[in-house]
Amino acid sequence: PLALLWRDRQISRFVVDTQDKAGAVLPERQAVVLELRGKGWLRTAERAILAQLPEQELQELLQRGQEQQKDKSGQGNVGKHRPGTLVRVEIDGVDLVQRQVSVVKVSGFVPSRTRVWADPWSRIVFQHLHRNGQAQCISFQTLMQTSVGRSVGAAVGEVK
Repeated sequence: PLALLWRDRQISRFVVDTQDKAGAVLPERQAVVLELRGKGWLRTAERAILAQLPEQELQELLQRGQEQQKDKSGQGNVGKHRPGTLVRVEIDGVDLVQRQVSVVKVSGFVPSRTRVWADPWSRIVFQHLHRNGQAQCISFQTLMQTSVGRSVGAAVGEVK
């Protein structure tokens, strides 16, 4: 998945996801979409568990979802969500070694018509590294050396 999501300053003006159309102003925190599982567990597209919502925050989220459903249909399912429901969360940090994120705020449910899958771990890390100015550790040469082996040289020129 990393190769499909590759963006750098040579390919795109907007390396980091932002709501700003000019791409100049970064949000304070990184927003990611994760899958909500039972007991408030949050996982990526690869099904890696990254965090767990505290019980109170989970109940508030489910309550908001219930109110949104009532507004649309006139009735709601108290405390229920379908497996695979996507939620948008703001994260403050990414622990690369433990493969965990620090969830600061739950923005709410993501409508199924706008997204099908949660963000993959590679995208979360990619965005995190770019936001923190650590993009030099994820160059194309590093990616090629990792996939082909350390015996490959500096990976200059065309890859065949």
